[in-house]
Amino acid sequence: MAAAAEKTAEEIRRELQELQRQHREQAPEPVDQPEPKRRLLSAVVKVDGPGTNGDDAAAEGREDGPNAAQGGERRGASNGGFRRDGSQWVSRRELDNQLPEPLPRPAPKEEDQSLVRRNKRMLGKLLVGTLEKFQQENKKLSNSEAFMRRSEAQQKADQKAREDSERLRQQEREQAAEKRRRDMTLRARVAAKAEEKRLELLYIQWSEHHKKLSSFLRLFLFLVQKYPY
Repeated sequence: MAAAAEKTAEEIRRELQELQRQHREQAPEPVDQPEPKRRLLSAVVKVDGPGTNGDDAAAEGREDGPNAAQGGERRGASNGGFRRDGSQWVSRRELDNQLPEPLPRPAPKEEDQSLVRRNKRMLGKLLVGTLEKFQQENKKLSNSEAFMRRSEAQQKADQKAREDSERLRQQEREQAAEKRRRDMTLRARVAAKAEEKRLELLYIQWSEHHKKLSSFLRLFLFLVQKYPY
């Protein structure tokens, strides 16, 4: 307490505020939340007015000969027309009407039902034979030594992968627990230091009050002794 008396109350208050700030900073940080997706709203504004049509008509009237011809060609091409010669256009509908109509497809002939059944029966036997062949080959491979070695190696690899994954998860849990323990220890130290500073500040305030009270008592006793009743 003697060392605490050497410090002023203002210095201890500043130290106490600094410790409180550190204690607040040691609080667990919140998990960053992904930024919500923003919806893009599109708006189409249509302006209609008497001046718009008039301006368009005036602009079309100001076109000269070559520009007007080029504009007509572009409009004809955009409308789906085809150029027949230098001065005449043919619409797509007229061109479609001039094309010859497709010939009707001949009706399918009636197939022999016995031939159809025979083909289905042969196809079924072929599929069954192929399936049986694959099953026999798979059975032979499963009983072979190479297949057994591959199966054993695959099982070992799966077991090793599971062990590695479990070990990594255990390490992550241990690291998280160690981090929490360090944070709690640091917070406890900061809290203890802040409590010590509060006690020092209280002692300084008590000492100042005691000095004032002692001075008052000495003055009172002096006055009583000098001026007795």
